[in-house]
Amino acid sequence: MSEVSLQHGMARQMAASQSMQAGMQILQASALELKQLLRHALETNPMLEELPDASPEALEDGPDGDAWNEREDGWNEREDGWNEFTPEGRPPAEAAARRDFMYESIVAPESLKTHLTAQAQHSALTGRARDALFLLIDALDDHGFLTESPQELEERECFSMRDMQEALAVLRGMDPPGVGAADLRDSLLIQLEQRGLKRSLAFRLVKRCWRELAAHKYEEAARLLDVEPEAVAEALEVIRSLTPDPGCAYAPGGNPHLLPDVIVEEGPSGVLDVVLTSEYLPRLSMNERYMELMAESSGSRELRQYLRKAFREGQELLRALDMRQETVLRLARAIVRRQEDFFRFGPSRLKAMGMEEVAEEMGVHVSTVSRACRDKYLLCKWGMKELRSFFSAGVPAEGDVSSAGTGAEAMASGAVQELMRRLIAEEDSSKPLSDARLAAALQEKGVNIARRTVAKYREQMKILPASLRRGI
Repeated sequence: MSEVSLQHGMARQMAASQSMQAGMQILQASALELKQLLRHALETNPMLEELPDASPEALEDGPDGDAWNEREDGWNEREDGWNEFTPEGRPPAEAAARRDFMYESIVAPESLKTHLTAQAQHSALTGRARDALFLLIDALDDHGFLTESPQELEERECFSMRDMQEALAVLRGMDPPGVGAADLRDSLLIQLEQRGLKRSLAFRLVKRCWRELAAHKYEEAARLLDVEPEAVAEALEVIRSLTPDPGCAYAPGGNPHLLPDVIVEEGPSGVLDVVLTSEYLPRLSMNERYMELMAESSGSRELRQYLRKAFREGQELLRALDMRQETVLRLARAIVRRQEDFFRFGPSRLKAMGMEEVAEEMGVHVSTVSRACRDKYLLCKWGMKELRSFFSAGVPAEGDVSSAGTGAEAMASGAVQELMRRLIAEEDSSKPLSDARLAAALQEKGVNIARRTVAKYREQMKILPASLRRGI
């Protein structure tokens, strides 16, 4: 192979890689992030232009109404199917201006994931270990806890155990202290280790006497560790100085303006309609004037090359945008099909569902489903729900839990937690339900669950044990 052919091949590979990275960035982007990306593209790429307001009033009042209508028709016939993913009607120009002002006036605080990603960029990790680090950051919830175990991520994304362990060790050493933990106990141990207190009594208390600490049985903890109660009291002061919520400083509560990507409504005929909310996005088109300049042979060579490059980047952006919208819409429809009982009857009807089965239905890799879920929200009559929240492991259930009456069926952990929350809300405060009694009550409702699983779910919901709920 000649050197010229090799260089051309490498150039094509680099261009394809850059295009894939841009597509992944757009697919992963939240609604506000995507709006900012498109605004930036409009400012930096002369081949892109924003189409005017498509409302009837704007079309009639436009300076060149007939020409605009012809242009709009031509755009709708584009093969890339943009029109399929944009709303048919737009608010009047004045309302659109108010909406844009509101969105642009939002100053989004730095998120936990953004803060960690910036640190990861300077990490010494390379290759697959570096990729695993970014994957782990993406798997964190707003509190800094892992929503999936490293083992699950390792198997799903085909990472080696060594790469995942190296990435996890780096993540747990990042700021804020305590991120990358599986649960509260794990987070406290990470914070103590970062303070250089791995050999301290506080570390031993958290590691070996967690149940005794939760039940305030400090004398029993002192006996188990063969130390004086006064020493335990001093160690408790150290533990109380730790944070139970590592990500609290970066909580999304600082910006309440979440934008739903999808709205699910029940139509007049009872069918659940799934609609993309694209009205917050600028409507993009290729600038015809610059396309004519690019085609002219009389212009300078440098100008034509610059415009061709801008044209290719603009086309790639529009294709990636269409692909993102199509993927999110298909994903939302698949979720609604599989979780119909949730949308009709509420959170207690949420079923177990894995990303793998949805990816198989959509004919895509499971990592595509994971990226499409990232920071995407669905609005329904039960409130704003993150798409990722519909995916969880199941708990065996039987009886009349399913409205379909199909016998044994797995319930999602979220649905089981909702039942637990109801049982605890209705309990006698003088005789609160222990984890064992909660497990028995759930089994009476057809949910086959162990006491230790009840305890895990209760801790995830930040609900105190029965011994500490008495009298509340």
